[in-house]
Amino acid sequence: MAATNPLVLLHAFPVDRRLWEDVVPGLREAGIDPIVPDLRGFGDNRGDLPSVPNLDVLADDVAELIKNAGAPAVVAGVSMGGYVAMNLARRYPELVSGLVFVDTKAGQDAEAMIEGRHAFANQVDAQGSDWVADVMIPNLLSESTRQHLPGVEARVREQIADCPPVTISWIQRAMAARPDSLPVLEDFAGPVLVIVGENDAMSPPSEALLMAQAAREATLVEVPDAGHLTPIEAPSIVAKAISEWLAERFE
Repeated sequence: MAATNPLVLLHAFPVDRRLWEDVVPGLREAGIDPIVPDLRGFGDNRGDLPSVPNLDVLADDVAELIKNAGAPAVVAGVSMGGYVAMNLARRYPELVSGLVFVDTKAGQDAEAMIEGRHAFANQVDAQGSDWVADVMIPNLLSESTRQHLPGVEARVREQIADCPPVTISWIQRAMAARPDSLPVLEDFAGPVLVIVGENDAMSPPSEALLMAQAAREATLVEVPDAGHLTPIEAPSIVAKAISEWLAERFE
């Protein structure tokens, strides 16, 4: 699979490529060597963000990455990374051979959510981002993870602290502007894997089911006790789900 269909792993917001670091060893044991970039504005990728926030910018970057890899890719995205993957499938279908959606949703934000994203961005612009982790952690990680795997919360807090305030506010506005992507799933010809944490408060299993039902060929996996960041909460389950699905669909 890896030789003909590269696997690209896209992280969530407001963390970075380290979200996937516990999943990668399991994939490599299965013979898969994924491409794991920091999206623009995150981690080591401090490229300029244009004045108008739009996820097209991130999708264009990933499209160039796939072109450089030399073959259509299976693109996996968590939350915001899933939005970028949908953007890719909409605008560059020839570059995407399969899609893996992890703790994300395809529908456009409701008006109240859009207003909330803009308020969040405005507060970061005015006050900085020291408060962001405290507000987001209860929604990013399940209660079980926070109680039994405290090191996971510490790692997520570290990644959020490393995310520049300008990136946080820009991405919130870009996510608020994204369109409804359910038609993308309906039109996509390749296989789709949907993974969701049982206790994901931000993109719950009901949203995952809608995505799986919209796709032409979909597999749905629910991860027990996990929240919105299953790759760091239950990495072995995520690695197994992805590697087995790839073996079934691409070998």
